[in-house]
Amino acid sequence: MNRHLLTLALVTAWLLACGPLAAAPGDQPVKPLPPSAPLADDKERVLAMSLPARGLFVGDKLSEAARSRLGELLVQASDMNVEVALVVPTGPWQIDGSGAAERDLTPARLQSVRRFLTERGVDPKRIFVESRIDAKIKEPQLTVQMVGRPSGP
Repeated sequence: MNRHLLTLALVTAWLLACGPLAAAPGDQPVKPLPPSAPLADDKERVLAMSLPARGLFVGDKLSEAARSRLGELLVQASDMNVEVALVVPTGPWQIDGSGAAERDLTPARLQSVRRFLTERGVDPKRIFVESRIDAKIKEPQLTVQMVGRPSGP
Protein backbone atom coordinates (compact mmCIF):
# COMPACT_ATOMS: atom_id res chain seq x y z
CA MET A 1 0.00 0.00 0.00
CA ASN A 2 2.80 2.44 0.91
CA ARG A 3 4.59 1.61 -2.33
CA HIS A 4 1.51 2.76 -4.36
CA LEU A 5 1.25 6.00 -2.42
CA LEU A 6 4.95 6.67 -2.93
CA THR A 7 4.62 6.05 -6.69
CA LEU A 8 1.58 8.31 -6.92
CA ALA A 9 3.39 11.06 -5.00
CA LEU A 10 6.47 10.81 -7.27
CA VAL A 11 4.38 10.94 -10.46
CA THR A 12 2.40 13.93 -9.15
CA ALA A 13 5.60 15.77 -8.20
CA TRP A 14 7.11 15.09 -11.63
CA LEU A 15 3.98 16.39 -13.42
CA LEU A 16 3.96 19.55 -11.33
CA ALA A 17 7.66 20.12 -12.03
CA CYS A 18 7.12 19.83 -15.80
CA GLY A 19 4.76 22.81 -15.79
CA PRO A 20 1.66 23.23 -17.95
CA LEU A 21 1.31 21.16 -21.09
CA ALA A 22 2.18 22.94 -24.29
CA ALA A 23 -0.54 23.43 -26.89
CA ALA A 24 -0.34 21.26 -29.96
CA PRO A 25 0.62 22.99 -33.20
CA GLY A 26 -2.43 24.61 -34.79
CA ASP A 27 -4.45 24.78 -31.57
CA GLN A 28 -6.28 28.05 -31.24
CA PRO A 29 -8.07 29.31 -28.17
CA VAL A 30 -11.83 29.22 -28.53
CA LYS A 31 -13.55 32.53 -27.99
CA PRO A 32 -16.85 32.32 -26.11
CA LEU A 33 -19.98 33.60 -27.82
CA PRO A 34 -21.17 37.00 -26.67
CA PRO A 35 -24.07 36.58 -24.24
CA SER A 36 -26.51 38.45 -26.51
CA ALA A 37 -25.71 36.51 -29.68
CA PRO A 38 -28.41 33.94 -30.52
CA LEU A 39 -27.37 30.53 -31.76
CA ALA A 40 -27.76 30.14 -35.51
CA ASP A 41 -30.12 27.17 -35.26
CA ASP A 42 -32.20 28.61 -32.39
CA LYS A 43 -35.17 30.18 -34.11
CA GLU A 44 -37.62 29.58 -31.29
CA ARG A 45 -39.96 32.46 -30.59
CA VAL A 46 -42.10 33.34 -27.61
CA LEU A 47 -45.17 35.50 -27.97
CA ALA A 48 -47.06 36.51 -24.85
CA MET A 49 -50.04 38.57 -23.82
CA SER A 50 -51.26 39.43 -20.32
CA LEU A 51 -54.91 40.15 -19.65
CA PRO A 52 -56.21 41.67 -16.40
CA ALA A 53 -58.80 39.63 -14.50
CA ARG A 54 -61.27 42.50 -14.58
CA GLY A 55 -63.52 41.96 -17.60
CA LEU A 56 -61.84 38.72 -18.61
CA PHE A 57 -64.85 36.48 -18.08
CA VAL A 58 -68.60 36.77 -18.30
CA GLY A 59 -69.82 33.93 -16.14
CA ASP A 60 -67.64 30.99 -17.11
CA LYS A 61 -67.00 32.19 -20.67
CA LEU A 62 -64.38 34.53 -22.09
CA SER A 63 -65.64 38.06 -22.62
CA GLU A 64 -65.69 39.53 -26.12
CA ALA A 65 -62.80 41.85 -25.20
CA ALA A 66 -60.72 38.90 -23.99
CA ARG A 67 -61.57 36.89 -27.12
CA SER A 68 -60.49 39.83 -29.26
CA ARG A 69 -57.17 40.26 -27.44
CA LEU A 70 -56.38 36.53 -27.53
CA GLY A 71 -57.32 36.55 -31.20
CA GLU A 72 -54.65 39.21 -31.77
CA LEU A 73 -52.07 36.95 -30.13
CA LEU A 74 -53.11 34.03 -32.32
CA VAL A 75 -52.80 36.20 -35.45
CA GLN A 76 -49.24 37.08 -34.39
CA ALA A 77 -48.52 33.37 -33.88
CA SER A 78 -50.07 32.33 -37.19
CA ASP A 79 -46.67 32.08 -38.92
CA MET A 80 -45.24 29.66 -36.37
CA ASN A 81 -45.70 26.04 -35.36
CA VAL A 82 -46.87 26.34 -31.77
CA GLU A 83 -44.99 23.80 -29.66
CA VAL A 84 -46.39 24.98 -26.32
CA ALA A 85 -49.30 27.24 -25.43
CA LEU A 86 -48.91 28.15 -21.78
CA VAL A 87 -51.84 29.62 -19.84
CA VAL A 88 -50.48 31.27 -16.69
CA PRO A 89 -52.82 32.68 -14.04
CA THR A 90 -50.74 35.12 -11.99
CA GLY A 91 -51.65 37.06 -8.88
CA PRO A 92 -54.28 36.72 -6.17
CA TRP A 93 -56.86 34.60 -7.98
CA GLN A 94 -59.47 32.89 -5.82
CA ILE A 95 -59.59 29.21 -6.68
CA ASP A 96 -62.14 28.19 -4.06
CA GLY A 97 -64.95 30.44 -5.31
CA SER A 98 -64.91 32.61 -2.17
CA GLY A 99 -63.65 35.84 -3.74
CA ALA A 100 -65.13 38.49 -5.95
CA ALA A 101 -66.56 37.05 -9.15
CA GLU A 102 -63.89 38.69 -11.30
CA ARG A 103 -61.13 37.08 -9.21
CA ASP A 104 -62.60 33.57 -9.26
CA LEU A 105 -60.61 31.14 -11.35
CA THR A 106 -62.66 28.03 -11.79
CA PRO A 107 -61.91 24.95 -13.88
CA ALA A 108 -64.74 26.01 -16.20
CA ARG A 109 -63.09 29.37 -16.81
CA LEU A 110 -59.75 27.75 -17.56
CA GLN A 111 -61.54 25.33 -19.87
CA SER A 112 -63.06 28.26 -21.77
CA VAL A 113 -59.54 29.59 -22.43
CA ARG A 114 -58.37 26.14 -23.57
CA ARG A 115 -61.45 25.76 -25.79
CA PHE A 116 -60.89 29.17 -27.40
CA LEU A 117 -57.27 28.31 -28.23
CA THR A 118 -58.25 24.87 -29.56
CA GLU A 119 -61.01 26.32 -31.76
CA ARG A 120 -58.42 28.68 -33.26
CA GLY A 121 -56.07 25.86 -34.26
CA VAL A 122 -53.82 25.24 -31.25
CA ASP A 123 -53.36 21.51 -30.62
CA PRO A 124 -55.04 20.75 -27.26
CA LYS A 125 -52.15 18.43 -26.37
CA ARG A 126 -49.85 21.47 -26.45
CA ILE A 127 -51.89 23.64 -24.08
CA PHE A 128 -50.67 23.68 -20.48
CA VAL A 129 -51.74 25.62 -17.40
CA GLU A 130 -49.05 26.78 -14.99
CA SER A 131 -50.46 28.52 -11.95
CA ARG A 132 -48.46 31.31 -10.35
CA ILE A 133 -51.10 32.35 -7.85
CA ASP A 134 -49.43 34.81 -5.51
CA ALA A 135 -51.18 36.98 -2.93
CA LYS A 136 -48.28 39.50 -3.01
CA ILE A 137 -49.27 40.66 -6.50
CA LYS A 138 -52.07 43.22 -6.28
CA GLU A 139 -54.16 42.46 -9.35
CA PRO A 140 -54.76 39.03 -10.86
CA GLN A 141 -54.02 38.54 -14.53
CA LEU A 142 -53.94 35.78 -17.07
CA THR A 143 -50.89 35.48 -19.31
CA VAL A 144 -50.95 33.35 -22.45
CA GLN A 145 -47.59 32.46 -24.00
CA MET A 146 -47.07 30.84 -27.38
CA VAL A 147 -43.72 29.12 -27.87
CA GLY A 148 -42.78 27.75 -31.26
CA ARG A 149 -40.66 27.87 -34.36
CA PRO A 150 -41.42 29.64 -37.61
CA SER A 151 -43.40 27.47 -40.00
CA GLY A 152 -42.01 26.77 -43.42
CA PRO A 153 -38.36 26.63 -44.53
